[in-house]
Amino acid sequence: MERVFVTGANGLIGSNLCHKLGELGYEVAGMVREKSNLLGLKGFNGKIVKGDILDESVLVRLMEGSDYVFHTAGLVSFDNRIREQLFRVNVDGVRSVVNAALKAGVKKLVHTSSVAAIGIPSSGEVADESVGYNRFKYGVAYGDSKHYGELEIGKGLERGLDSVIVNPGSIMGQRDVYMHSGVLLRVLKGMKFVPYVSGGMCSVGADDVVDGEIAALKLGRTGERYVLGSENITFKELFGKICTVVGAPQPSIHVPLTVARGAASFLELLSGFTGKPPVLTRAHVVSATLPHYFSSQKAINELGYRPRPIMEAIRKSYEWYVANGLM
Repeated sequence: MERVFVTGANGLIGSNLCHKLGELGYEVAGMVREKSNLLGLKGFNGKIVKGDILDESVLVRLMEGSDYVFHTAGLVSFDNRIREQLFRVNVDGVRSVVNAALKAGVKKLVHTSSVAAIGIPSSGEVADESVGYNRFKYGVAYGDSKHYGELEIGKGLERGLDSVIVNPGSIMGQRDVYMHSGVLLRVLKGMKFVPYVSGGMCSVGADDVVDGEIAALKLGRTGERYVLGSENITFKELFGKICTVVGAPQPSIHVPLTVARGAASFLELLSGFTGKPPVLTRAHVVSATLPHYFSSQKAINELGYRPRPIMEAIRKSYEWYVANGLM
């Protein structure tokens, strides 16, 4: 039986990946930090181990004997005020995982990056993996950190580590305990009038990402990266689908970006008093102004990737939240 080690095992990707790998017959060890929320791992029949991606010596010990590693742990935030923390987790953490994987002698590493690490095409059209990173001028710390994280994978390749990168779009689905995208369901559900902004994004379901991760392990070419998306969708269309599922009115109020920027500034200021992350940040607004549509054709051609409609992921997300008393 092949042994697999998964970092970030309690996160949205990690938890769904652990469940799926277990179902496929792999011997799975999922790593979580101390005091992590383990709700997403309920019913998981593998092993749960405690560790931190920044502690290389612990990683080596936990990875030993593993055939493969899925690095899904990372910090997802569009709050530029925590830039240092983003780089510590998304860059230094990747370096630790790469070093540990080399020392532990794993056969292959699948690194979870993001479409945020792919550049903006000069034409403003749909981007693919070939577009180099060119977003520094926009000052979005999250994207910068994911780009530098990919560079650490490149350094591992030069040292002989067989690795491949997957770049998911914005993920929705069951077991999103930290409500990264799931917060939209909670927020929109309580609204009597639903606002929206111009722009859109590449969205994808958690099940699709898991399928893509496993396909990348089996078929992904060393040193390559693969976009994992489902639908390139406007915010109005996405909000409309969510509203249909949660029983809220359809989006009807267009919010100009100038107003959105003001609201984001206020919410960031407010979060300084509440201690809670702002639902909307200035980096969110900046990202909304950029072309955020991506092609998954490479994954379709090389990995046999077959994404589902995003509506399926929205429904699964909502049903899981309701079943676990989180909505």
